[in-house]
Amino acid sequence: MANEPLFPKNPDETQTSIMEATFDALAEYGYSDLTINRVSQHFDKSEGIIFYHYDGKDELLLDLLNYLLERVENGAIQLSNEASPKTHLRTLLDKTLPSADETQERDYEKVLIELRTQAIHDEDYRECFNRSHQGFRETVREIIEAGIETGDFNEVDPELVADFVMTLVSGEIFDRLTMNSNRMVRSELDSYIETRLLADQPN
Repeated sequence: MANEPLFPKNPDETQTSIMEATFDALAEYGYSDLTINRVSQHFDKSEGIIFYHYDGKDELLLDLLNYLLERVENGAIQLSNEASPKTHLRTLLDKTLPSADETQERDYEKVLIELRTQAIHDEDYRECFNRSHQGFRETVREIIEAGIETGDFNEVDPELVADFVMTLVSGEIFDRLTMNSNRMVRSELDSYIETRLLADQPN
């Protein structure tokens, strides 16, 4: 999602404005301390409009979760069909493990962690994350399969590689936010791509 704005600068739809206000409030207060009133403090219209669209906090947050996941999924890879599988894979990783420490990027990750903890005991949240997880995993698997077919990648197991990348990305984001980790995981992942995935290139 790097370099992809989560919200349009001048949203035309009221619900998009509500999503942005909810995002800002959740990033500031966290799930436990979030209230509709606090969302309305980031909203340029009346609190009553929020209640007109949503019955309560969790309905609002589920809508936000779906909005965020769809925005990221839709913009995950926008490349020409002529781009190589290697380029596709690196672009996907650039969007999910960006090197820049931008405020919105950090807030996005923080908000997703807040919402993901709700998936432990709430089936609706769990469904959203499972769908997103499977979509990301399938994208990686398809890239690896395409690279094997073109000869760009070695004969590896696409399923295992997809699981490995998914686990590494999820763990890196979680550790960075909850433990203030600053490890060079992306660098090591790039080394893995170079030494494990990329086929030997002819001279």
